[in-house]
Amino acid sequence: MSVWLLAVAMEPEARLLIPRLAPAEPLGRKPCYTGRLAGREVLLTLTGLGLVNAAQAATAALEGRPDITAVINLGCAGAYAGAGLAVGQAALATEVALTDGGILGSQGWQPLERLGMPLFTDQQGRDYYHRWPADETLTDLLAGSRRGIRRGVFATVNQVSGDPAIAAGLEARWGAVLEEMEGAAVAQVAALYGRPFAALRGVSNIAGRRELDVAAGAEAAQEALLVALEA
Repeated sequence: MSVWLLAVAMEPEARLLIPRLAPAEPLGRKPCYTGRLAGREVLLTLTGLGLVNAAQAATAALEGRPDITAVINLGCAGAYAGAGLAVGQAALATEVALTDGGILGSQGWQPLERLGMPLFTDQQGRDYYHRWPADETLTDLLAGSRRGIRRGVFATVNQVSGDPAIAAGLEARWGAVLEEMEGAAVAQVAALYGRPFAALRGVSNIAGRRELDVAAGAEAAQEALLVALEA
């Protein structure tokens, strides 16, 4: 049986999905729900906030359920000002970027590539440092009939942008459309286990502005998922 793992940080980001599923045994001490969404078998795990929680939960799920065939990071995010996205819109990742690694010196920031020590090397010998590509086939499936859905780089941060200037700097450095707190961790674990990865997020705020509408962002992502599965 083929199962999709839905890795969601917080319960408010899964409120449309959880009532459609049944509680399952926790994996890695993280709450889990299982069932079918529009005919697709899924396992939803509430990872908790941030990179460590996300990596631990994804690892526990993949260890506990070897029938998982795809990993999807789902939730809300802040949109960078230049992305042209509004609160309540959904977007798909072309890749997720781990923004907080690298070398920080008096002359500024430099990427992990300067160390020459990749975080992961795949079976084809490709090295991965900051950027983790989303699987194109899985991403197209999640787009469903909404071929015009915005796609772009998601920036994974430990520290969310506290003002527009910080957000603008991250947007420029990574060429990103959204910032979030779990995607790169989930993507790296998926790569370690050889599973295709995708990320689907809804906009809860404009990055650098702290007026959040978590419900609008979360609902946009969940509704986009359901529309894709029903297509």
